[in-house]
Amino acid sequence: MNANGNGVVVDGTGDVPKKTKVRLRRIRGLPKTTLRGIPSIALVSDTDLQQKIDHEIKMREGTTKLLAASKHPNQRLEAARSLLCSNTRIIAYMTELQRRKTQEVLGQSQSTEGNQLPCRAQVSVSDIRIPLMWKDTDHFKNKGDYRQYAVFCLLKVGTEIFDTSMITNVDRSMTDITFEDVVLFQDIPHDFELKLEVYCHKMHEELSVANTPKKIRKKIADVSGSVGRSVGKRLSGLNDTDVIGSMVLGPRFELVAKGTMQLQDVDNSVRTFDFELERNAEGAVHELPLFGHYCCRVAAVPDCLVKPVVSGFLNVQEDDDLSKWRRYWCVLKNLQLACWSSPSDIEIAQPLLTIPVTKSTQISDADPSTCKRAHTFLIKTVSLQGVSEHTLAADSKDEVDKWWDGFQQHLLDQALWKQACDEIMEIKPPTKNKMPFYRKSSIYDDTPLIEPDTVSDSIVSDLKVDDAQLSQMLTTLMGEASQIRGTPARHGSKS
Repeated sequence: MNANGNGVVVDGTGDVPKKTKVRLRRIRGLPKTTLRGIPSIALVSDTDLQQKIDHEIKMREGTTKLLAASKHPNQRLEAARSLLCSNTRIIAYMTELQRRKTQEVLGQSQSTEGNQLPCRAQVSVSDIRIPLMWKDTDHFKNKGDYRQYAVFCLLKVGTEIFDTSMITNVDRSMTDITFEDVVLFQDIPHDFELKLEVYCHKMHEELSVANTPKKIRKKIADVSGSVGRSVGKRLSGLNDTDVIGSMVLGPRFELVAKGTMQLQDVDNSVRTFDFELERNAEGAVHELPLFGHYCCRVAAVPDCLVKPVVSGFLNVQEDDDLSKWRRYWCVLKNLQLACWSSPSDIEIAQPLLTIPVTKSTQISDADPSTCKRAHTFLIKTVSLQGVSEHTLAADSKDEVDKWWDGFQQHLLDQALWKQACDEIMEIKPPTKNKMPFYRKSSIYDDTPLIEPDTVSDSIVSDLKVDDAQLSQMLTTLMGEASQIRGTPARHGSKS
């Protein structure tokens, strides 16, 4: 921190080192505040975690019964996905409870009382796209087998776990898988670690029965019926744990890839990230032809940008006459101190005065040679437009302390949330059970080689786009109707 002759300066120009205790001192010898013990997950009580475990156990029991009673393939896939999600949440909750109990026994629990912690934020994940890398003979020459997969994703931050919609017809005609899901995490700390996991199930029934030549289908059926159960189930691609007596428990989803995103990945646009491909016991990756990368948009809105940090009356010294003061109702939020005549004007009028409070802002005691009023402080901000200085005065010592803590908090939030505090990013509303989008033609085929030269060509091109969108809508509606009737949906190869 920097100091001048008038008092201690608080600024937000630098980042806070992870392993360094940062002390933010108040003016005139008031108690100091230390940043420490920042939790890595959202604040959830032990009772809430236990209630969540009980809820997921009940969900798991119901899903298991549904899976045993389901006959339609799509119902079994959805039930298997729900079962995997419930098991994952139960494990996460129990692991967190165990971690807390271990810390309590070892005396390592950290109290946050009296500490100044950075604010939390909403974190949104959207525009998830997973490129596929089929062999040339599979995609372009339309040869090879008809491998088909069901794919969905899990997104995790601490004990918060969400799943995306599931695509059940991933085959060689697709060049990428795109999810329209928007996942929204609440109350997330600045040091979050967002994990994306891709789960896949190979549609063995479609491969062994529907998409093989008649002679091969007959051969497999004959062999499966003549040999014992252990060989027959291998032909259908099942594992030993999937068979109890003569009852098949259901589809098995495998973790095929995972990725990690953090604060430095937060951006207003879609970015590309690397996958960590999972390998089996033999060291081979899953046969789903992943490209090794994925795209998505990670947006964050810290609370300090949308919620008031502190509010109250302040007196602002007029620039033209240093002896004159004007009283405002002030709200510290979104990198500025906004000033109105009264609290009732906030909802109906724009602020009369705005004072920037950014990473380049310094706050200190007012110069006693130019300001004789008590409880005053100076806000100085350096920007590309120049230097702005404002002298403000509170009504009492308690009010000064309140505002000083508020400014400290706002600068601390900006220092730790970094680029997420530069502007308010768009947070799309979360979706639920939306139909996924998938590309049936390659990006190369969809890219025009010659751009329209005339206005008429442009209009014709727009009409073609509209026709393609209508065709896609009709295909989606036909797919929904086919799923209701229990028949597989058919999709065109190109838009």
